[in-house]
Amino acid sequence: ELNTTLQKPEDASEATNWEVINSKGSHAIAVGLDAPIDVTIKGSTGYYCAGMNKQDTIRVKGSAGPGVAENMMSGTVIIDGDASQYAGATGHGGLLVIKGNASSRCGISMKGIDIVCLCAAKSKAWVQTAWKRKCGPNISPFSKTCWRAPARMRNRKNSNATVLHGSSTISTLTTRQVTKVCFMDDFSTKAPPPTTPRKSWTFSDDVNSDIRRAAATGIYDIRGGGAKRRVPHFDDLLFLGASISRYPLEGYREKCDTRVTLGTRFAKNPIELDIPITIAGMSFGALSGPAKEALGRGATAAGTSTTTGDGGMTEEERGHSKKLVYQYLPSRYGMNPDDLRRCDAIEIVVGQGAKPGGGGMLLGQKISDRVAEMRNLPKGIDQRSACRHPDWTGPDDLEIKILELREITNWEKPIYIKIGGARPYFDTTLAIKAGADVIVLDGMQGGTAATQDVFIENVGQPTLACIRPAVQALQDMGMHREVQLVISGGIRTGADVAKALALGADAVSIGTAALIALGDNDPRWEAEYNSLGTTAGAYDDWQEGRDPAGITTQDPELMARLDPIAAGRRLRNYLNVMTLEAQTIARACGKNHLHNLEPEDLCALTIEAAAMAGVPLAGTDWVPGAKGF
Repeated sequence: ELNTTLQKPEDASEATNWEVINSKGSHAIAVGLDAPIDVTIKGSTGYYCAGMNKQDTIRVKGSAGPGVAENMMSGTVIIDGDASQYAGATGHGGLLVIKGNASSRCGISMKGIDIVCLCAAKSKAWVQTAWKRKCGPNISPFSKTCWRAPARMRNRKNSNATVLHGSSTISTLTTRQVTKVCFMDDFSTKAPPPTTPRKSWTFSDDVNSDIRRAAATGIYDIRGGGAKRRVPHFDDLLFLGASISRYPLEGYREKCDTRVTLGTRFAKNPIELDIPITIAGMSFGALSGPAKEALGRGATAAGTSTTTGDGGMTEEERGHSKKLVYQYLPSRYGMNPDDLRRCDAIEIVVGQGAKPGGGGMLLGQKISDRVAEMRNLPKGIDQRSACRHPDWTGPDDLEIKILELREITNWEKPIYIKIGGARPYFDTTLAIKAGADVIVLDGMQGGTAATQDVFIENVGQPTLACIRPAVQALQDMGMHREVQLVISGGIRTGADVAKALALGADAVSIGTAALIALGDNDPRWEAEYNSLGTTAGAYDDWQEGRDPAGITTQDPELMARLDPIAAGRRLRNYLNVMTLEAQTIARACGKNHLHNLEPEDLCALTIEAAAMAGVPLAGTDWVPGAKGF
């Protein structure tokens, strides 16, 4: 009630001066304000006081807990006492004054805010060390009076890093070359018959070409997409269908419902979708503006939602997406309270399937004027997003961060938590405890715009291996179907959708498949893919920004090749086909709703898939690992 009043000063007559008494260390006091008002808080505060504010002046007559003035946009925040960790984290503007001591990670990832700290001598050492480490060596000495950290120094990079990732010479060396070996066929008849040449499985052509590239360039390989190695997947599962022991539904007469509601646990306005297939988060910057518009058009036409990504919300995306999920990432690029309120749900990104434990990457050749403005970055400079959030460090802090986001949005928006497929049981349990409405679980086949190839292929677990532990965690907590589970990472067909739902998911999310539907890796651009040293279906150098299809680029000429209206229609058609395929399978199993599919409807073709999915090996009743054997 307090935040609702302060966030709407027009409802409070003409009062512009407010006092908050008996604060009692409460969390998320005076967050998301956007008016020229003065607020005095008499007492100490908990987490995230004065977060994401604009225009206002807030004074805390006491000490402040972690994250005070986080993501501050403008205005002034004054702390009479001490400030705990993360003070002013990711601040975009305004002034933060701390009259006492400031703890660790003060001003981390600052993007324009000014911070003044009247530190006691005992705090001087860590401040000097922290700012030199985070912002560079050009910090002038300070005394007990005050110091000011130069804004935006956090985003500076040395020239060597730019050359390594931005040079066209280096880029050409990332093309994989396979050496051809020829053998003579006119050997003497007196010589023994030759042994058939056999290449090493360990040192394959792909491995050898990677070694040569590393030796020539001295840098690791960067690419987009997901894992290319063969791992157990949905193709290793089969539906049993109905016969005598099960009764099928008539495909053209009996309905099979596909609707799903996400965010029913705490949100006032959960998301209602016509189909259980959503569009995953992909940033503007990684994708072109027309591509983001096409995703919004296609998702809206099919009755589902799309998601923003690292970099913020574009007007094209919001304007063409009836249901838009806003990703809240560690970088906080483009983050502001206005867009939090304009979205339909908020997705806190903790991990991603292609790189659980790793941050984002957008190389300088894709940092156009518009991308640079949205992300508050210099044009043409490589961008590396953090691997963890700057203003919370564990599940207990996450619970309070969720509270802050709910306070800013008046408890209206569902809060998703996205986790990479690493330890799905424990991560799902902690996400439930933190207060998530929806959990998005991304397996290692999930894509990315750009990261290290060694990361994509060697970190995380297959999507199939992640579903059952997550469902088990939901069941053990008594939250299955109350907290919804969305699965992503390698979803391609309606059969994949049906199998994920049968294993216990409420919905799925697609990214790579959606890009292919728009026109990515289309054979009609084969000649241009060849000129880039690759072929249609294998092009994954999205970080180079030279995508012939105009999807993963910021080049105006290439972007113009993608018609967002036509591409949106293709995506709608694809989503409709996937839905029809899933319905066909569900009816064959006797189900009148996709959510009625269950593990009993499945069997596995391999021992590995049976163990991961927790279903019997085909032709047996044996579930590997069940009951201790």
